[in-house]
Amino acid sequence: AAQTTLTLSGLIGSETLNTTNNTSTFNNKNVGTGKTVTVNSITLANGTNGGLAANYSISSGQTTTANITAKALTATASASNKVYDGSNAAQTTLTLSGLIGSETLDTTNNTSTFNNKNVGTGKSVTVNSITLANGTNGGLAANYSISPGQTTTANITKKALTVSGITASNKIYDGNTVAI
Repeated sequence: AAQTTLTLSGLIGSETLNTTNNTSTFNNKNVGTGKTVTVNSITLANGTNGGLAANYSISSGQTTTANITAKALTATASASNKVYDGSNAAQTTLTLSGLIGSETLDTTNNTSTFNNKNVGTGKSVTVNSITLANGTNGGLAANYSISPGQTTTANITKKALTVSGITASNKIYDGNTVAI
């Protein structure tokens, strides 16, 4: 549905009329500029200075253009803990809110980083970029926008090392268990 403002012309003298219950629609529901808007119905109402709705008629079908802009979404991030790997890259899952009805969207190519690469608990994680992808139930990525910058926390734990190639030298009995 589109909100339209109507200007009536052709009234007699200084009579005025009002319009009520006007309905208009865009040519489709998706984001775009210069989209066609059609007036589907117009109800005339009495105005001032003797303007009686019953004295006039009007047809619908007038058109104009208007824009539909992308709806801004919000996201809540949660990050996975990881084992130290020498990088500050983080894996996050985003939960989107603000979608219309039962529409869904997916996110792809999201990048997130820990505040540094080192081991720690409750480390800050920031979402650096989010790419929206079409979902289901009419969820078109082009109809929505989202900004990155969400934060959450996660842990980087120590990387376990393994020991291999152990060698020990033979020794002559000396009364202790120290190996050389």
